[in-house]
Amino acid sequence: MSLLRFFKKQRLAARGMSCGKTRRAAGENTLLDGLEESPWIRGLVVLAAAGILSFLCLVVSPEEPFKNLLYALLILAVVVIHPLIARGGSLHDNSRLGLFLFLILLQLGIGAILLRQADEGYLGESYLPLLVPYALAPLTLSVLLGAPTGFWAALAGALWWMILRGESGPAPLLLALIGGMVAVLSTLRVRRRSRLLRAGFYSGISVCILALCSGVIGPVHWESLQGNDWWKIGMECATALGAGILTAVLVSGSLPMLEQLFRITTEISWLEMADLNHPLLRRLSLEAPGTYHHSLAMANLAEACAEKVGANATLCRVGAYFHDIGKLVKPEYFTENIPAGPNPHDELTPTMSALVILSHVKEGVDLALRSKLNRHIIDLIRQHHGTTLVEYFYQRACRQERDARSGGSLMNVRPEDIPKVNEESYRYPGPKPQTIEAVILGLADAAESASRSLERPTPQRLDDLVHGILADRIEDGQYDEAPVTLCQLQSIADSLVSSLGSMHHSRIAYRKRLEETSEAPSA
Repeated sequence: MSLLRFFKKQRLAARGMSCGKTRRAAGENTLLDGLEESPWIRGLVVLAAAGILSFLCLVVSPEEPFKNLLYALLILAVVVIHPLIARGGSLHDNSRLGLFLFLILLQLGIGAILLRQADEGYLGESYLPLLVPYALAPLTLSVLLGAPTGFWAALAGALWWMILRGESGPAPLLLALIGGMVAVLSTLRVRRRSRLLRAGFYSGISVCILALCSGVIGPVHWESLQGNDWWKIGMECATALGAGILTAVLVSGSLPMLEQLFRITTEISWLEMADLNHPLLRRLSLEAPGTYHHSLAMANLAEACAEKVGANATLCRVGAYFHDIGKLVKPEYFTENIPAGPNPHDELTPTMSALVILSHVKEGVDLALRSKLNRHIIDLIRQHHGTTLVEYFYQRACRQERDARSGGSLMNVRPEDIPKVNEESYRYPGPKPQTIEAVILGLADAAESASRSLERPTPQRLDDLVHGILADRIEDGQYDEAPVTLCQLQSIADSLVSSLGSMHHSRIAYRKRLEETSEAPSA
C-alpha cells in the first residue's frame, strides 16, 4: 500500500496537483486500545496479583497461612470488582489496574522483606512498623490517577498489611491507613515536586504521632518522664520521619518513568509543558505574533472557564498555547497576522481561501507530531474547531454563486453549468469535541476572536456575542459527542463574558499637559 501511494503521489506531482509533502496523521493504536479493554488481559493481571499474594501469605505470614490467604483473596476480589461497577473510573483500563495492584504489592513486598529481617534478628522489632513505606502506593497513585484512587490504595494496602503481620491489635492497620491517607490528603493538587516531599514529611509525622500514642514507639511512660529511654525514642521517631521522606523521594524520581510507561500526564508535567520557551511557541511569537498574543489571551480565558466547571485547567492553558501552531505554515493569511494594506484573500477564490484556513488544523497536527507533543494536546488541536463552518468564506461563495446565476440568465448560461457551493467543503475536518476541555477551547477561541471585531465591547454586547456563538454551536450539533451538560455550557459562557469584560474594560483618556503661557511683567 505504501508503494502504491508513492506512485500515485508521483503522478499527481507530475501533473502539478501535489506538492510531494507527506502529512503526518494522529493515528489511533487499535491494538493497544483492544488490550486495555480485553477481559483476558484483566484476568492475567488478577491471576498474577493473586499469585504474589499467595506467595506472601504462605511464606511470610506466621500463623494460619491458608486462612490469611482466603482473606487476602477476598480483598483482591473487592478491589477488582469495584472498577467494574464504577464504569469509566480510573481503574477501568487494564494497564491502570495493573499499575494499581503492582504498587500496592511492591509496598507489601518491601514490608514482607522487613518482616523477614526482623524475624531473623537483623532488624529490631520496634523499628519494623516504622520502616514500612506506607505512603508508597497511595502517594504515587494519588498523583497519577487522582485522590480517590490513592485512598482506595491506602485502604487495600492497610488491610493486606494487617493480614501479613498477623497481629490481633489495630496498630498495624491504623499505621498503614493513616500513613497512606495523610499522604493522599497532602497531594490533592500537586503543581510542584516539592509538594511530594512535603507529603512524605506529613506522612512520617502522622505515623510517628500515632506510634507514640499507641505504644509502638517507646513505650513512653508519661507519669515518670525521667525513666524513659529518650535516645531510643528519638531514633524511632527519626526512623518514622525518614521513612516518609525517603518514600517521597523515590516516588518523585519514579514518576516520569511511570508517566511514560502508562501514558499518564500529571499536573506537574502539564506545568512543565506550559513553558513559553518551547521552540514552537518561540516560532509563533516571531513568525505569527498576532496568533501568539491571541493564544495567550485565550489561555487565560480557557483556564478561568475550566476552574469554574471543574475541568483540567492546566490542560486548557497548555492546549490554548499550542492550538493554532498550524498557522505557522501560512501566517500571513490569517486576519490577526495580516498587516495594514491589501488582504491576500482578495486575490483568492473563496474555495482557496477556505482551504488555507481549514488546513491550519492538519498542519498543526503535523507540527505537533513532529515535535512529539503530548497526545492530549494533539487531540485538542484536532477537536477545538470541531466540524464548524468557515462562515465568512462560505457566505462569500454563496454570494458569488447568486451573482453568477443572475448574470448567467442575461448571458444565456444554463443553471446546471454553474457549480453549486458545497457546504461540506467549508467545514473543518473534525472530529467534534470529545472532552470538556476541547469544548472550552473551542468556545474561548471563537469568543476571543469575535470580541476583537466589536467596536464598543460593552458587557451587554459581549454577553450577546458569547451566548450567540454558544447557541449556534448547540444548534449545529457540535457538542453531541462531548461529556458536557447545558449547565456547564452556561457556566462556561458566563465565565467568558466576565473575563472578556475585564479584558476589554475602558480606560481613562489622559490629556496632554497644557503649557501655561504667562507674560513676563514689564519693568
